[in-house]
Amino acid sequence: MTEHAPQSRREWLRGSATALGAAAVAPTAFAREAGAQPPQRKAILGGLLNQLGQQATWRSPELRLVRRISMGMNETEAARVQSMGYDAYLEEQLNPARIDDSAMDARVRNGYSRVLGFTPKQLMDFYFNGTVYYDALLPTSMLVSERAVFSRRQLQERLFEFWTDHVYVPLWAFQGLAPIHLEQHVRPHLLSTVGAMIRASMRSTTMLVYLDQVWSTRFGVNENYARELMELHTVGWDGGYTQADVVGFARVLTGWSMDENGNFEYKAGNHDFSAKQVFGMSFPARPQAFSGTSGMDEGIAFGEMLITHPQTKRFIATKLLRWFVTPSPTAAQVQAVVNAYGAEGDIKAMLRVVLSRANLAKAPAKLKRPFHYGISALRATAATINPAADIRRDYLASVYPISDMGQAFGNWPTPDGYPDRAEFWAGLVVDRWNAVNNLVQVDNTAPGRAVLDIVAFFADGTADGVIAVINRRLFGGEISPELTAELRYTLRNGVTNARVLTAVRLAVCAPEFQFY
Repeated sequence: MTEHAPQSRREWLRGSATALGAAAVAPTAFAREAGAQPPQRKAILGGLLNQLGQQATWRSPELRLVRRISMGMNETEAARVQSMGYDAYLEEQLNPARIDDSAMDARVRNGYSRVLGFTPKQLMDFYFNGTVYYDALLPTSMLVSERAVFSRRQLQERLFEFWTDHVYVPLWAFQGLAPIHLEQHVRPHLLSTVGAMIRASMRSTTMLVYLDQVWSTRFGVNENYARELMELHTVGWDGGYTQADVVGFARVLTGWSMDENGNFEYKAGNHDFSAKQVFGMSFPARPQAFSGTSGMDEGIAFGEMLITHPQTKRFIATKLLRWFVTPSPTAAQVQAVVNAYGAEGDIKAMLRVVLSRANLAKAPAKLKRPFHYGISALRATAATINPAADIRRDYLASVYPISDMGQAFGNWPTPDGYPDRAEFWAGLVVDRWNAVNNLVQVDNTAPGRAVLDIVAFFADGTADGVIAVINRRLFGGEISPELTAELRYTLRNGVTNARVLTAVRLAVCAPEFQFY
């Protein structure tokens, strides 16, 4: 029997988090306010749970594409994909430099230019001075959220969510280095190659600190990073390695560390130069070196082997299909993506296969994770978000109450990243309703508050006119008859600001909006 690396610590933590995520929740104010009598609320909840894993019923292939590759369909993107056509729209999103994103660039320049210029030494100083939250981590979270809402390069943002979970470090990683990992080691490689992403992560001091690699030396080997680089980043937990391979790889990586300023540094004096046999590769004994890069070539060579390993190709192909298409991809679907992997793991080539018309035509509905769900509500309703007047107020709690749904950015406790399984998130239905209550609002008195222009939903002042706007903005014209009936019931006594707001909130809570 193949011996695999123990997973007890992470599995125990993951089990605890799963239990919390699936915990029962009590009805709250928004559940009572949501615009329907108890039987209607029950139908909505039942509809949500019953749709897990069910076939999506949306008719337009183009709108299916937008739902899958964006952080939330809105009226602009729905019209754009219908005008351009499926293939042209996908190709444009695969080449984000072709998309004019100057408005987003201006938001970054005006509010976040400092975030992009951080050095590791600055972040370490913030950490030890106790100011890292307000000086670095909060603005980093804000930037991630605003890009997801406002960037026209939406596939890029979906991939940012995917890859930050794949090569995951928590926002609160020791010494405050997470912004460097996100901006310098993940974002530049979202649409390049798997090889580029893995090489960058191997030199990410955030990763090396988080998984204890900086303290792994020939005098005392730490297995954490070696294990996760194989199990989570490349060949997968069933990739065929053994515990002996984990230990061997940890010895190969000794010396991969950082300097006093938080920059990557290889320390030859800490490297184990004795002979090693690891996962089919041999490294002969060599004389001990105390400077230079001698011995670093072992880690580089092993990393290159992992990048091109057949199990890595299968692991990445399966994970991309699960993210964009279905929780249960077929062997044929996986093999087609593997065939597109190439020598380096060409992400664009693989995505052209993953996002084929045939794959999306057969794709079951997927439940949006909380971050995706909250951002999609802001995008669809076209909420206005102005920068916070004071960065020291809890901006994310007032504008993006996604943490109330259990997915605060960068706050997952284990290195495998947030789960992408509907059954994990489905137990938080009422929390999702309440979060939407905070997101979709008309209060413009608080700095940084997301504000809904309720007048824009009035149309001709009739219930049918309001429903038509909701249909166009949130569903691309594909609203269900059942939701139409619910909205008409909500507006049965006339169109007022309060009733229209309730109708919009009800639509955002509907199963067909919570799934994509």
